[in-house]
Amino acid sequence: MNLIHDAMLVTFSLHGWSARRHDPKASQYVAVHHDAAATAGRYNKRLLPKAALAALNATQNQARKTHYTHTLPWDDAGARLLPVANYERYTHALDELIERIFTERERFLSEYDEHVERARLDLGRLFQLDDYPTREELRVRYSARYRIEPVPDSGHFLADLGAGENARVRRDIEHQVSLRLNGALGDLYRRLGEAVGHVCERLSEDQNGKPKVFRDSLIENLRELVDIVPRLNLFGDRHLEHLCEEVKHRIACVEPDVLRPTAASGKFDPAVRRRVKRDARDLAAHFAGYFGAERAMPHRAEAA
Repeated sequence: MNLIHDAMLVTFSLHGWSARRHDPKASQYVAVHHDAAATAGRYNKRLLPKAALAALNATQNQARKTHYTHTLPWDDAGARLLPVANYERYTHALDELIERIFTERERFLSEYDEHVERARLDLGRLFQLDDYPTREELRVRYSARYRIEPVPDSGHFLADLGAGENARVRRDIEHQVSLRLNGALGDLYRRLGEAVGHVCERLSEDQNGKPKVFRDSLIENLRELVDIVPRLNLFGDRHLEHLCEEVKHRIACVEPDVLRPTAASGKFDPAVRRRVKRDARDLAAHFAGYFGAERAMPHRAEAA
């Protein structure tokens, strides 16, 4: 793996409006009428009906989730590692979602005055017109964009410190890069392990011995994951490849209705459910072995 050529860094910025406001007077009133200290709680007003921002918030959440799904952890400043193999899939998905965010923003702003009037009725004497930004202020507040940059080479950080000091700084930087790569590889193992563990949990029975309810997304999310992991595996980790294939062919290939005793489609197959349940349990135990105190990672990722 040559990190400089095989990956890039991407930062995703997403901003909006919470549509909530702390009301000091209401907080004081509640405290006084309950003989409580003024610091015992805060009254936060919901400035608009929940449905007003539902579509816009949902699209923002999907964009944030997509960003994390298609990238790997890198640093504490917000940058994430994007393998070149996943560049087109990432940019296509984010461009589409950002466009939807702006479309939903304009739809919300076109109905903004109506939402404020409804809030006037809902809030009664708690309503304060000064709590509400103008439409133009909100248009600026709602933003979404991503920035892609190359992964810096250790040589970019080295100054004329002398040969010995340069070598020490280079070693420190390369050590930090190695730690980050191991964290990124561990993130892929964790994602697969958690997804398989969730399947294992939902295919078990409750305390009364009845099958638990699960949605189609239980399997659909797993299918998405086994599709993404190979493109994120820029380390070429063979063991991860093997586990991903095992999950794909033993669990993700099964239709949800085949596993669901209550399926109206008539596709339920108890033998397949028992087999998938057993396989999920075995694979979940396999993943759990990689995250104990003695052995956090199965392999060590090295930067070229």
